[in-house]
Amino acid sequence: MRANYHTHCDFCDGKAPAAEMARAAREAGFDILGFSSHAPILQPMPWALRPERLDEYAAEIRRLKAAWAPGGEEARERGPMEILLGLEIDWFPGERKPGDGAFDALGLDFSIGSVHYVDPRAGLPFCVDSSSENFSARLAASGATARELYRDYYRRLSALIGSGGFDILGHFDLVQKNNMDGLLFSEDADYLEAAFEAAHCLEGKDIVVEINLGGMTRHAAPRPYPSLPILRELKAVGAPICFSADAHSPENLGPSLDTAEKMARELALEAGYREMRILSGGKWKDVGIEAR
Repeated sequence: MRANYHTHCDFCDGKAPAAEMARAAREAGFDILGFSSHAPILQPMPWALRPERLDEYAAEIRRLKAAWAPGGEEARERGPMEILLGLEIDWFPGERKPGDGAFDALGLDFSIGSVHYVDPRAGLPFCVDSSSENFSARLAASGATARELYRDYYRRLSALIGSGGFDILGHFDLVQKNNMDGLLFSEDADYLEAAFEAAHCLEGKDIVVEINLGGMTRHAAPRPYPSLPILRELKAVGAPICFSADAHSPENLGPSLDTAEKMARELALEAGYREMRILSGGKWKDVGIEAR
């Protein structure tokens, strides 16, 4: 059974309509596709859903849910696929957090909790997921050291986990996206200590941690994240995992994803995982990590 719960479309910063993303997913052999547009925050952002389009977004995903269900128009032509309605909700202190109840009325099937913004010197927050040029400029302008950067990121990730109110933890270790080849900092003992502190916050919580493949398919990253040492720590604290395409275009669900997913499975197995978690029919269940 092949599933992806991290899918963006043109309701937020995705590059294609939800219907095109669904067709691409089915062509790639997905059985379950969850849509997770970036939820609005109080300060409008160009990458997020606009509040006035929330109902339209939910209606479109529910339309696709019916179209891809057995007997639906798309299912009759291409085979059935389970479509799920979700949101990726940012941890943004003072603006938004996943458990604030703002989207309860939508009746979401699931939600992803994510940290994108850091503020290591308590000045102006900036995004760790931006282009390398923008990120480097904002980091320099903040005056923060690389250590302050990743420490602030993992503090925020720990606070997100502690706050709860979501099902999947988005892209753990995202702060290293612009640190390829150790450009800014070494992923040394101090870095891992900060990451492990966040990992330990997951102990005893029923939060699924995604192994995110989007860095590989969209940014030519050499590996998925989180890294193997962090995955081992996540396994030690009992955190379940899933694989996430973090797709923003139909191409992100194509052949390039196969290579990334194969590496993710190998990393997960090396970390000691033998099962991954799947959401289907409204329930989470564990399936063998080598099963599709």
